[in-house]
Amino acid sequence: MAPKTSTDPPTTQKQFISFLLTQKVWGMVQTSQLTETINLELGKIVQIPDLPPAVVGVCGWRGEVLWLVDLSYALGLAPLLSADYQSDKCNVLKVTVNQQSFGILVAEVRQLMRCDPQDIQTGLPVPFKAEVAPLIAGHLTTTGNIQVTSFNLEALLETLRSPT
Repeated sequence: MAPKTSTDPPTTQKQFISFLLTQKVWGMVQTSQLTETINLELGKIVQIPDLPPAVVGVCGWRGEVLWLVDLSYALGLAPLLSADYQSDKCNVLKVTVNQQSFGILVAEVRQLMRCDPQDIQTGLPVPFKAEVAPLIAGHLTTTGNIQVTSFNLEALLETLRSPT
């Protein structure tokens, strides 16, 4: 690959981290919002009553209290930590939105990927319902014909802050 020169057109590609919400539903968030990935022991999650149902609890992480959100459940899909969950650990994406950090529980962290934001299509992808449309930034189809959904973490944070 030739080195980039000042005459090359500027790239508009952004980097994303991809993940599985369920065995068939892929998601992605921009790495600019990602602080770190965490393999968290379930026993470290402290449940707190009277929170929105998608908030599974909090955990202490590197000197801060990290709120943990089941993104799958927030999107109207089956909750990740259901009775048939088979592990004593879960995968968490620690993200920062508007100077607020929180954790998103995901089934599996996959890979880094680059795409041009203009390639992200608007509209509601399958299997999501209309009521969660504000939480979805768009979706794209990879060269392997996998549909990957991009999420609006700002809208997710606002949803969690609003009274139920």
